[in-house]
Amino acid sequence: FNLESSWGTPPDESLHTTYHGRTYLQPQLNKAVKSTELKEKGDIQPKDYILFTSNKLKAVKAWRDNTGSGEFIGEMVFPTLQFPSDHALIAADLRLSPTKQEL
Repeated sequence: FNLESSWGTPPDESLHTTYHGRTYLQPQLNKAVKSTELKEKGDIQPKDYILFTSNKLKAVKAWRDNTGSGEFIGEMVFPTLQFPSDHALIAADLRLSPTKQEL
């Protein structure tokens, strides 16, 4: 398919879009983590991607937002009262690649 991710190919694993852990009050107790073990056992993953065809587009800039105000705080657990999603917002600026005829 010739697809590429806005986070690079292969995607940069440090650019997580989730940062949370289930509590012992939620279903699926086997997935519950203590707050002191969140970094080691929590769900801190890059789960959200913008995919595009690399022969037609190029990622100029990609960013995440876990605050609702256009910024990303790296080690902040979410959702929060101010940001009720358990996935960060993601966005990217893509540029059209020149075709062979344009070169």
